[in-house]
Amino acid sequence: MKILRMRSWNFHAEDFEAMKRFYHEGLGLEVKKTHMVSGVDVVRLGAGDTGLGLFNAAEKRAPRVPHHTFDIEGPDDPNELARELEGKGLKVHDIRAHDNGKGYSVYVIDPGGNRLELSKPE
Repeated sequence: MKILRMRSWNFHAEDFEAMKRFYHEGLGLEVKKTHMVSGVDVVRLGAGDTGLGLFNAAEKRAPRVPHHTFDIEGPDDPNELARELEGKGLKVHDIRAHDNGKGYSVYVIDPGGNRLELSKPE
């Protein structure tokens, strides 16, 4: 496996509207997309090539959030990547196939408690 780039930084926003204003109007990040994930409103903002995902936590928290996403180059089989990571002493916490059926994400947690998503695109 090889890390290609940091794709996104994702976290909960207790005050969703204030957070959107802060990042969009205050810092100038471009709103790229708004959608729902697991019944939670999400706004995706762009900061150059890196995205910022704000998950509305006013009513409930989305699963797997907060997390930070790296695009990777890796095997076609996510279980093969999981074995590779576990062979290096890392604990795999979750594997998820992407919604379109192509690509996958493998989740690990670093020693500081940060959830990392290793995402192989289509």
